[in-house]
Amino acid sequence: MTSPASDPAQPAAARIYDYLLGGKDNYAVDRAAAEKVLAVAPDQRWLAQANRAFAIRAVRVLAEAGVRQFIDLGTGFPTSPSVHEAARQADPSARVVYVDHDPVCTRTTRRCWPPTTGWLRCRPTSAGPRTSSGTRTWRG
Repeated sequence: MTSPASDPAQPAAARIYDYLLGGKDNYAVDRAAAEKVLAVAPDQRWLAQANRAFAIRAVRVLAEAGVRQFIDLGTGFPTSPSVHEAARQADPSARVVYVDHDPVCTRTTRRCWPPTTGWLRCRPTSAGPRTSSGTRTWRG
């Protein structure tokens, strides 16, 4: 199955969101699509940034309240601060599972984030969640 994000000629939601957040993992076609959205809904950039800020704030509050395990569904491309960075500020033993169906996002995460104990990136399959290497173990 071909990933929408693997075709640089077609806009992809993950790359458009990355552009709206000010990221670098996007192409001209994604920027053009985002600009079309912004032309009719100019608050979308602010909403994307507010969404990300809320998610990180929620993780921090939950981690400070004692939650130590997090799942980030539909992770997209890596951003900073990440869920594991926010959670591990409260407790270095916090663990995070990042799940995204897009193999390009998974490869980008592996390239951008060095392997550390406490986070795992996986893609869902019909056989159940597995890490990108096919195992069900924590990274690190």
